[in-house]
Amino acid sequence: MAEKYDVAILGVWYGCNYGSIATYYALHCAVRDMGKSVLMIHRPWIEPFNEKQMEKRHAMKFARAHYNISKAYNVEEISELNEICDAFLLGSDQLWNYGVTKIFGHSYFLDFAQDDKNKVAYATSFGGDRFLAPGSYAWKALSCMRRMNYISVREEANVNMCKKLFGVEAVHVLDPILLGKAERLAEIAKESCREKKERYIAAYVLDPTPEKTKSLLWLAEKLDKEIVVLLDGWPHLFKKNKEKMGLPEYTISNLTVNDWTFYIKNSDFVLTDSFHGTCMALLFEKEFYAISNPGRGASRFESLVGEFGLQNNYVHAPGEIMQRELPKPLDYKKINGILEEKRESSLEWLRKAICEPQQGHSSIVRKEKLYPLRMLKSILIYKTNRMLKSFCVTK
Repeated sequence: MAEKYDVAILGVWYGCNYGSIATYYALHCAVRDMGKSVLMIHRPWIEPFNEKQMEKRHAMKFARAHYNISKAYNVEEISELNEICDAFLLGSDQLWNYGVTKIFGHSYFLDFAQDDKNKVAYATSFGGDRFLAPGSYAWKALSCMRRMNYISVREEANVNMCKKLFGVEAVHVLDPILLGKAERLAEIAKESCREKKERYIAAYVLDPTPEKTKSLLWLAEKLDKEIVVLLDGWPHLFKKNKEKMGLPEYTISNLTVNDWTFYIKNSDFVLTDSFHGTCMALLFEKEFYAISNPGRGASRFESLVGEFGLQNNYVHAPGEIMQRELPKPLDYKKINGILEEKRESSLEWLRKAICEPQQGHSSIVRKEKLYPLRMLKSILIYKTNRMLKSFCVTK
């Protein structure tokens, strides 16, 4: 670590999800391209965790090779970063999904950042169109949101939610993966030692089901292509997911993010139930099918395909693939035109947020008076859901 950093990035870059790793790499590169020094903030913690075990993950090996990384702070001590960082940048992923990030306290709402620090959220996600959390957590989250200088969200639906629920202005921007040209992420693929295959479908499947496997086999036969199966990056899930997928001869083991990028980049077609897998298909100009994944957030899929007019390449259930005609070749000249326009506006928003810190917190919608009532409603919905789950378990 250096003595001072212009920007500290906070998010789940240390997790084993390939999409998250690529997302934060792209965001890190975008900020570095602005001439800023960057520190990646290690995993905040309330309860101690096995840091030595974490260092063995493929995600941490990648991170150590590409980033400056802070130590892992207890949430009671993370405010020490104010002494060496001028700005704090929240990354993408579901950092505002209480079910995902409650174990980090309110660090993903930048509660530790001092008032005089620039506090920015880039393409941060709630993971859905609601924010459901217990009362004490929700009220503090609200006050933290209203301290931020710049807020942007990944899903278009969350723009209105930020205004109505938290009383803050938010802007809809591209996922960080799409901020850079394909060549930037292609640099990761060059670090892979895998051998190039010919004429294959890259199937990146996070949640295998018999229906997804059946649709994949049907698609491979129709397209006359081989199959390469890429599963979730968490090692403890690999064996179970491999069994669920039922295609052991096509499944790649010991996959790093470099390999993951390599196989998507060199494929002829992508089939995925992953949002970031869909982004990668777009970035590398692939023909693809995206399968909705409600358990991980369907709204982000709908927001993405809606932006680019790709509804014909999106299915709500894998069985729909076998009921459709094969998709026509995508017009990537048109798609890239839309992408470049949105990329420029998103990068400009990020540049302004990083390079032109606001005095005060003008993202607050000062005329909005009803957000406390809406927050109270969200808290009541959360409590009701908890009671119903408890009743079902007891029954």
